[in-house]
Amino acid sequence: MSPRYEVQVLLHRIGRWWAVDVPGLDVHTQCRTLEGAEDRARGLVAEAVGAPPDVIVLDLVVLELAPVLGPVAEARRRRAAAVAAEEQAVAAAVHELVDKLRVSQADVGRLLGMSPGEVARFTPSRGSATAGTGQGPGQLAPVPMPSPPRPGAAPPPRSRPGPAGRPRPAISPARLASAIPDARSEGRG
Repeated sequence: MSPRYEVQVLLHRIGRWWAVDVPGLDVHTQCRTLEGAEDRARGLVAEAVGAPPDVIVLDLVVLELAPVLGPVAEARRRRAAAVAAEEQAVAAAVHELVDKLRVSQADVGRLLGMSPGEVARFTPSRGSATAGTGQGPGQLAPVPMPSPPRPGAAPPPRSRPGPAGRPRPAISPARLASAIPDARSEGRG
């Protein structure tokens, strides 16, 4: 792996121009576009440190726009954390349902609103050393090819996909929550 040279570049608006400052190297320039500012900064830094431009990693900072850009960065960080939490919850549910309760992958997909391929991604292949252990990231369980239709047979029923082409969960979270007895309501009658 080739060495990388990381440097912070401060940008700020001057009218319709971007002022570019690299404080650690005392390099200054200006450009009309952010793309031009990045290209020019990379070239000037490469020249100043004697490194090829492709090893220069720029950290572009626009302090005056932090109030506008900060909430976007925070929302993206929260979204990434939520996606990671969902992945963990789904992995735990698939492991519990498939490996411990022996629910079929097709039924697990229906319960969780996932395609068979998505469920298989969380299930180790049966012949692997990690089968049933929940380990082996990257191992995919085989997804059987659908058999060709028999002549004269009716086509199989198709489930209606939910939003964005995803299958709908068989049990909605709202219905699931209302089906679980509440500790406060137990004993009342």
